Amino acid sequence: MPQSTQPAAERKAIILALLLLAIYVSPLFILGEDAHIRVHDNLDSNIAWYKVLVRSGEWFGGVNASIEQVIGGLPRNAFGTEFSGIVLLHALFPSMIAYALSQTITRIFAFIGMYLLLKNHFVTKPEHWAIRVFVALAFALTPFWPSGMLSTLGMPLALWAFLNIRSRRSGWVEWVALGLLPLYSSLVLGFFFFLVAIGILWLRDVMVRRDWNPMFLGSIAFMTGMFLLVEYRLVYSLVLNDEPTSRNEFVSSRLNLWRSVKLTFTNFILGHNHVATVHTLVILPVTLIVFYLVAAQKKARRNGKPVSRSPRH
Repeated sequence: MPQSTQPAAERKAIILALLLLAIYVSPLFILGEDAHIRVHDNLDSNIAWYKVLVRSGEWFGGVNASIEQVIGGLPRNAFGTEFSGIVLLHALFPSMIAYALSQTITRIFAFIGMYLLLKNHFVTKPEHWAIRVFVALAFALTPFWPSGMLSTLGMPLALWAFLNIRSRRSGWVEWVALGLLPLYSSLVLGFFFFLVAIGILWLRDVMVRRDWNPMFLGSIAFMTGMFLLVEYRLVYSLVLNDEPTSRNEFVSSRLNLWRSVKLTFTNFILGHNHVATVHTLVILPVTLIVFYLVAAQKKARRNGKPVSRSPRH
């Protein structure tokens, strides 16, 4: 394809991808309360909790407040932060519209984040526009636990921002992304581990490249600080409050090392109840084949052998 036509083709592909995303979420808007949505850990709990919180009069209650509508008085902190975007949606709109809007927001930003990450750092060649666009689309269509919001699907956007700051070619947009993501995601549902991994990347730069990069370190501290501010109720309940929580007596969740390792591989291969990706028969084998081909090509280059490529048209 001539290079002059690539930007136009990429723009058309992006429009097509967004159209497919709109079609994907459209049943939630068209069918409304007749739409098919997850029941377990969703319709039977979280969606109701948001409405109970908003209508309780304790949405912005103090750390010692309680929600009297639940079991005669449930601590306000059990409902999480008032600064969560999904709670705001349920305060402004009926439950089904709020649910549909949350799905739409999450998938749009998942697409944007993955597209920017691939375009800026991994699939940078102009002629590879189709890979960027449709991999981002596939990622945006990934099943996820609805109340998790951008806890997983927002990671590419955060990684894009961090890598731009790390390479010293960032602007205000990256900092805005890092500042807003904590308002529509959860620290404990994914970003804690993500931030630890980014911290290890900074430490690796210090040890291998002798690059302290204070701006990169500052960005990690900035996002961590934002999460701690947004999740101040969690910090208070775990660190400052002496009252026992339900987790103190929740014995059934304690797994030994072997069961934890086994569960890790089971979830990786078969998926999880909350996010049934059904990837075992197609996506996983293709991924392993691609890893094998990439490793074989690298080995061939090291040995000085020519790597076969398909002819360009």
